[in-house]
Amino acid sequence: MPRTGALLPLSREHHTSLVMARAARKAAGSNDSATCAAAIARIEAHWHALMAAHFEQEEQLIRLAAEMLDPESVARILADHAELRTLACGPCMFEPTERLRRFADLVVAHVRYEERVLFPQLQLHPCIESADIFNPINSER
Repeated sequence: MPRTGALLPLSREHHTSLVMARAARKAAGSNDSATCAAAIARIEAHWHALMAAHFEQEEQLIRLAAEMLDPESVARILADHAELRTLACGPCMFEPTERLRRFADLVVAHVRYEERVLFPQLQLHPCIESADIFNPINSER
C-alpha cells in the first residue's frame, strides 16, 4: 500500500536508518575498535539528526490513532523505540561490536514491522492524511 500524508516522510526516513544499520553491521564485522567507535558516534549523530524526531512523530501518531491500533503492535513499537534509544545514545551494557549488531538487527526488524504491520493500520485513520499533522499550528485544532 503506497504511503500518504504524514506516513510518507516517515516511510522515506526508514531508508536512511536502514543504510545506517548496514554500516553498523559492517563496522561490527570489522572487529576493529576504532571502526566500531566511529560507527557508534555516527549512530549517535544519526539519532540526534533524525531518529529522535522520527520516533516522536511515530509515537504522536500512535497516540492519535490508538483506538484503531492493535495493542500488541503498539507495545512492540514502543519497546523497540526504547531499546533503540539506548543503543543509539544511551548508556549501553553491550560491548561495541554487540551493540552495533543489535542496533543493526533491531533497526531492520523494526522498520520491516512498521512498514508491514503498523503503517497499514495507521493509514486507515483519518488524521494520517494530513501531511502537516506535525506542524505546531495544526496541533492546536
